[in-house]
Amino acid sequence: MATTAKPEPGGDWHGQLFVSAGTILYIGPGGSADEHAHNAVQLVWGRSDSVTVMLGSELRRRAVLIPAGEPHSFGASGQQVVILLLESHGARGAALDRRARAAVGAELADDLRGLEFPTKRMTPAEAARWCDAAFRALGVERSSTPLSSVSRRAVAYVERAIEGTPQLSEAAREVGVSPTRLTHVFSKEVGIPFRRFVLWTRIKRAVAATHAGDDLTRAAAAAGFSDSAHLSRTFRAMFGLSPSLVLAAAQIIEMTAADG
Repeated sequence: MATTAKPEPGGDWHGQLFVSAGTILYIGPGGSADEHAHNAVQLVWGRSDSVTVMLGSELRRRAVLIPAGEPHSFGASGQQVVILLLESHGARGAALDRRARAAVGAELADDLRGLEFPTKRMTPAEAARWCDAAFRALGVERSSTPLSSVSRRAVAYVERAIEGTPQLSEAAREVGVSPTRLTHVFSKEVGIPFRRFVLWTRIKRAVAATHAGDDLTRAAAAAGFSDSAHLSRTFRAMFGLSPSLVLAAAQIIEMTAADG
């Protein structure tokens, strides 16, 4: 059963949150967010009304894509919203970022017309399928490349070493390929570069530690962050969200269900 986050200043952020390697999905009551920028492409979609987005100028949109790195703020209080953030360093994220930059601030409600707005509690598997459907509606397909033994063993190495400092060179030695070869294979099959995957694995470990009862300081240590401040800076830089929101509510989507 999903857990819920405590509301933050600025709104009623206490819906469902899902985290995978490269993606965060929020479904629930909207709120407001002060101006920020992050490394993810962001979809904001209001169920029944427009959302106010500041993206260079004030926009009123039912659904809008915000390019990675663009300063923005938004207000969606009083309605149900979907917020979908996709890491821009991977192939699919880069494609979505290009789509966002091709027509900054464009209304996308018609593109999503055939996609059901989520109105019920989702399981992580359902959330993974919904994310894939949303990306397809926006013209971005998930890679169908299965994980090879090289990528699977590299992923296993990262998960074992995450409390320390996982290194590409060490992962390459473990799987028996050169670092250059591992970089190419890993990025193609997993969907994001090795170093970004390490960061996402730290985030997922922090989620798991919080669910096990750890406070922010212990969760940061379990995930290999230097301290809770490092964890907080990372969350805000990547998503414009505080870890107190994400860690308390997030469920993990396994990479095998939502990679690429």
